[in-house]
Amino acid sequence: MKLWQKIFLGTLALMVLCTSLLTLLFVRESWQTVWDEQLDRALTQQQYLARLIKTGVVSTRLQNGLMMLDADAADAAAVRSASSQLTDEFLLQLGLYRDGQALDRPVDGCTDAMAGAQDAAEIPGTLYEFSRGEEGAVLVCSLPFTAEQQAYRLVCRFSVQAGVDRLAGQSLRLVAVSLTVSLAGAGLLVVVVRTMLRPLHTLSRTARRIAGGDYAQRLELTSGDELAGLAQDMNRLARAVQQRVDQLENTAESQKTFTANMAHEMKTPLTSILGFADLLQLQKQVPDEQRMRYAGIIVEETRRLRSLSGKLMELLAVENRNLVLTPVDMPGLFKEVATAIQPLLAGGRLRLEEYCQPMVVNGDRELLKSLLYNFLDNARKASPAGSRLVLAGRPQNGWAEICIRDYGRGIPAAELDKIRQPFYMVDKSRARKAGGAGLGLALCEQIVRIHGGRYEVDSRVGQGTLITLYLPLAGREERKETDPGA
Repeated sequence: MKLWQKIFLGTLALMVLCTSLLTLLFVRESWQTVWDEQLDRALTQQQYLARLIKTGVVSTRLQNGLMMLDADAADAAAVRSASSQLTDEFLLQLGLYRDGQALDRPVDGCTDAMAGAQDAAEIPGTLYEFSRGEEGAVLVCSLPFTAEQQAYRLVCRFSVQAGVDRLAGQSLRLVAVSLTVSLAGAGLLVVVVRTMLRPLHTLSRTARRIAGGDYAQRLELTSGDELAGLAQDMNRLARAVQQRVDQLENTAESQKTFTANMAHEMKTPLTSILGFADLLQLQKQVPDEQRMRYAGIIVEETRRLRSLSGKLMELLAVENRNLVLTPVDMPGLFKEVATAIQPLLAGGRLRLEEYCQPMVVNGDRELLKSLLYNFLDNARKASPAGSRLVLAGRPQNGWAEICIRDYGRGIPAAELDKIRQPFYMVDKSRARKAGGAGLGLALCEQIVRIHGGRYEVDSRVGQGTLITLYLPLAGREERKETDPGA
């Protein structure tokens, strides 16, 4: 059963229950009102009849010139007076009783208590009883009165069927009104419930589309109620799912590209090594000059493989490393990096200008050393013999600002967005001759990211490249300083 059906049926049941209770209370109140009216009318008429009978007895005594009528004469006078009263549709029958005995025709439905029997003499006042007979609903009333010192009871039988019929008509009309109101309320309730729950259908439809892969779907509900809040939550969920899916797709594409590039980069040196090794094996007599050239190519390609595998191991180690950040003195780190790279610079007749203002960075010392070494190594590969490199650092608004500058070939503007991709090399032939594998900047990207920093590349073809690296200084979060390059 659908939600709108449950709400409709539950509300309709509650509404029918309420109208039924109200109808029942109204019918009960109406019945009490009708009964009180009929009883008052009957008692009033019966008291009137009792006065007429007493007046008839007194008239008989006066006509006979007596001071008091005896019991028999009083009974006869009372019976004559009662018999002279006319009955109608309301007053069906009346009779007189004394000491439990009917003085004339007994009244149907008269009980011993109403007749004033000896065992019921202690019951004073007017008695009445409601019953049903051939005439319909009847009311039997017994009224005690005294005439000529004789105790009588006037018993009357009244028809109250007219009142019952009137009450039945009112009840039927009320039931009809209740049914009409219930049906009209049911129709209105269906419209209201379907209208109120229409946003749920929109939510459901949008959720199915999102589940089907359409992550760009969004909900626009401005009702300001809980459904609008749910719509906003679904929009946030859809955005999160879309971002996650995009991220996974980008990661899968990057892994696919990384795997293809790695296979290609490894295939080239392996092919060369295998080819020249086969030549040395198949040719029985190889001149020393040619053998040395073949061996040199094999050694060069082997070094490329070693460099490639080393960079891959470094990249994997960075991704899986559990960092414990400790304070690193940057001037000391600069000196260690300058000393480590000096043999490579000497081979290319390059000069390194290194200086750093006092500053401390929270980080992994070995990773930061690898970071600066890779930046300088890339600068070395792009620089002509006899030029200079610059490694400088200073504190700037809570950040360590580190600059690596070379005056080499530079990078074309169209290539700047691609240099951070694994295995990407601006000039593949030059990079391979220099021992490059295209993983240096990918490794730098990982190290900078896990240290909470960033770097920018500014390069001009023929003028060189400037890399500006920003790393957070120790205690930067407590001081809440801003990023100078943001």
